[in-house]
Amino acid sequence: MSEKKAFIVPGIGYTADRSLLYFTGKMAENAGYTRDVIGFGGFEKGVKGDPEKMKRAFRHAYNQLTEQLPEDAAEGDIFISKSIGTAVSLHADLKKGIRARHILFTPLAETMHELRLLLESQGSERAKDIIVFHGLKDPWAPDNEQLSEDAEECGVTYYEVTDANHSLETGEVMTDIGNLRGILEACGEFISN
Repeated sequence: MSEKKAFIVPGIGYTADRSLLYFTGKMAENAGYTRDVIGFGGFEKGVKGDPEKMKRAFRHAYNQLTEQLPEDAAEGDIFISKSIGTAVSLHADLKKGIRARHILFTPLAETMHELRLLLESQGSERAKDIIVFHGLKDPWAPDNEQLSEDAEECGVTYYEVTDANHSLETGEVMTDIGNLRGILEACGEFISN
């Protein structure tokens, strides 16, 4: 049996060495996963709010992910992803039938579409393998009500962070540290189950 892998899948500007991905990846490593960081680059400028650029960015990120994803990615592995990385991780899982677990930080509307497709294809019981974190002041996913409804309909574990932006930060350092602690505790429990 191959060892469990944790694929760290960043966003367009949120790299794997930033707090959410770095510390969650370390927690997965401490839980026995081999950490595998996916590198992204070469995105167009001005993607936010431009549907055509978002489609191109999605294809670009998906191609980079699949080039770096090992052939033996399998059930028992975990994707720890952020922003556009959440959508492409779910898409890769769906297309390759990986059936991995997913931690989705700051998903986009496209993410929720991919989540629905994944659950329709692999079964609604897979919802237990997915956890979502959303900031209520995220300019990349401003429709909080829709995101919350989508998560509820899909049956995934869903956390909202009050006043948090696309990095799940509020601008108040001590608040952000407290929020990060709560987020990491939830991720640690998810990873260990």
